[in-house]
Amino acid sequence: MLDVGQDRVSDPIDAVREHPRSFAHAVRGQTQSYVERRKADVARAVSEIADAIRTSGDGFSDSPNVKAFFDGAADGVTEFSAGIARRTSAELYDEVEAAIRRRPAVAAAAAVLAGLALYRVLRASELRPIPRSHAVVPADVFPTPDI
Repeated sequence: MLDVGQDRVSDPIDAVREHPRSFAHAVRGQTQSYVERRKADVARAVSEIADAIRTSGDGFSDSPNVKAFFDGAADGVTEFSAGIARRTSAELYDEVEAAIRRRPAVAAAAAVLAGLALYRVLRASELRPIPRSHAVVPADVFPTPDI
């Protein structure tokens, strides 16, 4: 049975009208926690890429220069991963914005390339029609004699 004396609001719209700031704070908090989780996921994925680079360089133990190249690349990617994990999302946003402002042509080219890559991936995943066989010849090309 519903207790009328309680301060509960059954309609979310009424809750927003009564406490707009608390709703905005709740949405902001959820958004920030989501961004932080995704940032941690990105940092972990970049770290895994560094591990893969380092592992692939292990096969070049007979060539120390090539192995040093792979190790250096892996160290750079590991440092990049640590930088992602260390910075706040606002700092990352500011850095990306500054990079875009410094070189807008490079940013536009990167956006175009990313769009083309996405288009190719989505286009490759769609169903394609089965091509008609070349063995099928229309009847009007080689008419059959009437008997």
